[in-house]
Amino acid sequence: MAVDMDDTLEGGRSLRWRRFKGQLFEGLLAGSTLIGLAALGALFVYISLDALGLTAAAPSWYLLYFATLVLPVSAYTLYIRRRPAVAAVNARAFAVVFGTLVLSLLVYAVPAALGPHDVLLFLLFGTLPPLAVVGHAKTYGESHLTGPAIPVSVILGIGAGFLLYSVLAPVFTTLIDWVAYLFIVTLPIALAVGVLADRRWGRRAALGTAGAVVAAALAGLGGALALGQNPSLWVVLGSGFVAPVVFVYVDTLRNAESGRIGLLGPVVLVGGIVLGATLESLLGITGLESWLTPTLLLESWSSVQAEQAGVYPQIIGSIMIVGLMGLLSFPVGIGAAIYLEEYAPSTGWRGRLATALDVNISNLAGVPSVVYGLLGLALFRQVFGLQPGILLAAAATLGLLSLPIVIVAAQEALRSVPDAYRQGSYGMGASRWQTLKNVVLPEAVPGILTGTILALGRAIGETAPLVMIGVATTRFSPPDGLFSGATALPLQIFAAAGNAKPEYRTGVVAAAAIVLLVLMLIMNATAILIRNRYEINSTKAE
Repeated sequence: MAVDMDDTLEGGRSLRWRRFKGQLFEGLLAGSTLIGLAALGALFVYISLDALGLTAAAPSWYLLYFATLVLPVSAYTLYIRRRPAVAAVNARAFAVVFGTLVLSLLVYAVPAALGPHDVLLFLLFGTLPPLAVVGHAKTYGESHLTGPAIPVSVILGIGAGFLLYSVLAPVFTTLIDWVAYLFIVTLPIALAVGVLADRRWGRRAALGTAGAVVAAALAGLGGALALGQNPSLWVVLGSGFVAPVVFVYVDTLRNAESGRIGLLGPVVLVGGIVLGATLESLLGITGLESWLTPTLLLESWSSVQAEQAGVYPQIIGSIMIVGLMGLLSFPVGIGAAIYLEEYAPSTGWRGRLATALDVNISNLAGVPSVVYGLLGLALFRQVFGLQPGILLAAAATLGLLSLPIVIVAAQEALRSVPDAYRQGSYGMGASRWQTLKNVVLPEAVPGILTGTILALGRAIGETAPLVMIGVATTRFSPPDGLFSGATALPLQIFAAAGNAKPEYRTGVVAAAAIVLLVLMLIMNATAILIRNRYEINSTKAE
């Protein structure tokens, strides 16, 4: 009996000790998280003070925007907080209004730098062959070659575009710029919106909706010509911004009666800002001395006057470098992960080779970025003989940097899919490719996109690899091709931090840092929205 009592006391002390360790560990995690958040918040406040000039505004300015912006937005937020249907519609309205606006501006700016005619040429050669493969599969049935044939057809199509470029380029250059944007932006959006309308409302409504997208683009064209504005920009805004916003609002008004008031979210926010700015001008209230101005976003760099310094070429360069990096690294990384997890044998010399590749890929994810810069310098300069500092070399170097992250994240996502799903698909007679396409990848997409977010976040802020391969810190025009010189926003921030004038080291650097953060948030938010969409679909399927 005494022995039993001793065992009980010993077990109780052990249990209390384990609970204490668990609580201590939980407290340390919570404390470190709070410290990290506080440090990050302090950094954002410090940057905002320098970039926006918050200390220069009069107290009446804060009262004005508190009355016109903070109070209405807070009241609206409290109203929708306990109404899930309204909150869902509000989130959708914000996503479509601000998301399509930003994406439309990006879709206009990048082809404008590269040349809309060249973009149209390679877009056709890159999309028509895979569409032909998909059409053949729909007509005659899929086979195990359908999946590999799609990326191969894209590569062959783009290669054919390069080979025929000298012959076809003079033909495409005869098109007016806004006509090229009609093919690049308007027609794909009309097709996508028409497919959505067909699923919701029927064939007749789909044709009308697609026609409305084209009509919105033509209306923007007519208005721009009448006002003497750039017609290409208004064609993109008409079809890429106005038409999707109208589609979502009309769809919500027809099918989500309980959440209609959520459509007012963007109106409350934008209306508060416009009303505050109007009253500020009429009343002559002293406002911010912000460095985050249209000049910074739309003009080229100036080393003489900080007020005239712009980072438009650097913004476009960063977008093009990271976008091309994604096109180069993500298909390769996801394909490598699929092979290693789904196709690679586990025995024999091929199995040992796959294991060695797996271990080395995991190790490469922790290699310092400057080493990848040396690798890019040796590979693209010494082996391929490319000029230093060109767009293609910069994107490929960052692609090598992000490739291990993408592969490891995609492998983990594929491993998380239960084997019972695969066995069930095989039991129903599906092939390995059909199982991979219809069962495994839809379940793994959220995890794969998480790796994409991590890779984008690391690549967009890198400077060391770009410095090693000779990317210029300052350029006065955006890149106009894959083999033209390019620059990136982090490099310009690095260069401006060493300027002798204090206005550059504080105001311009802080404002450019905010622009870089916004770019990163836009890219990450896009990937997060796609990931959440797949997670919702996966939950519904279960």
